[in-house]
Amino acid sequence: MRSTVPESTRAGAVRASAFPARRRTLHPWAYVLVDDVEPADAVLLACDLLAAGVDDAAVVALAIESTRSLPEHQADRLLRDMLTTLGVPEPGQATAARLATVGTCERLAAGTLAVERGAHRLLGTLTQEPDDAAVTRLLTLLDRLECDLRGQADPALRAEILHFAREVRARRPM
Repeated sequence: MRSTVPESTRAGAVRASAFPARRRTLHPWAYVLVDDVEPADAVLLACDLLAAGVDDAAVVALAIESTRSLPEHQADRLLRDMLTTLGVPEPGQATAARLATVGTCERLAAGTLAVERGAHRLLGTLTQEPDDAAVTRLLTLLDRLECDLRGQADPALRAEILHFAREVRARRPM
């Protein structure tokens, strides 16, 4: 399929009207660079772009994938291809780490990411930021999760992890 995305949209001059939100395209880059891509999020972003009138082969290639069975590594590749084709600028490493940290904290707060998985993902993003105190505190929480509770957070630890995520998010303005 030949791209019908206007050259101004593909070549780095991403028009705000072509995308649901600038943040909606920066966060995926952050996950590509720093953390794991959630396949369902990548597919839904491509679908949103199609609905917004962005008609490009890379967008279609990702939009037609299954939100349930697309492997993470393939979602990562397809998302990277789509963002590159559309000219969405890749954030720097520090910005990507901050965006991935914020996104993970927000997903934890919204309840769309289990605290057990989210705490581990948060460790992965925080280690790429200059926040040794947060990493140390999170390692203590993860030690309790894995060693004392065998990977299943009890209500008290769940509340502590969520409180920690809220504190981390509050220190990272977007």
